[in-house]
Parts: sequence; C-alpha cells; structure tokens
Amino acid sequence: MTNNYLIVQNGVKLFSGNADITEAFDTTISMATNCPAFQMDVEDEILYEFQTTCYNCRYRRWNAEGFSCYKDFPGIS
Repeated sequence: MTNNYLIVQNGVKLFSGNADITEAFDTTISMATNCPAFQMDVEDEILYEFQTTCYNCRYRRWNAEGFSCYKDFPGIS
C-alpha cells in the first residue's frame, strides 16, 4: 500500500493526512478495515459515526502533525 500521508518522525510513524481530503480519509478507512487490532474508541472519542477509520480507533493518539497508532499501522513498513 502506498501512503503519501505516513511520515516517520523520531522513529515514530505518524499519519499526517487531513480528513477533509477524500484520499486521506479513504486511506484511513482502508488501513482500519485491514487492521486486525482495530477497535472502535469510546463514544466520546468517535469523530465519524458508523465509520471504520483510524480516526475512530482507540489506539490512535493525536499529535501536532496528525496521529500515531499504538498498534502500528497495518501493512505499512
């Protein structure tokens, strides 16, 4: 999977895509759908109801550039 939104900063993989960009949002849907560790976050933390997307995953953590995944992004090395 090619991912133009994934950056590595200080050894940590970050997703830097903007959810307003369709391609970036679709990438998070694809990653979450293919992720064996994906788990929907608690209700208060869900951004997009009824969507399997990294933006809704309990293992994503926000940072200044976007978010990182505590279970590692699936299929991306």
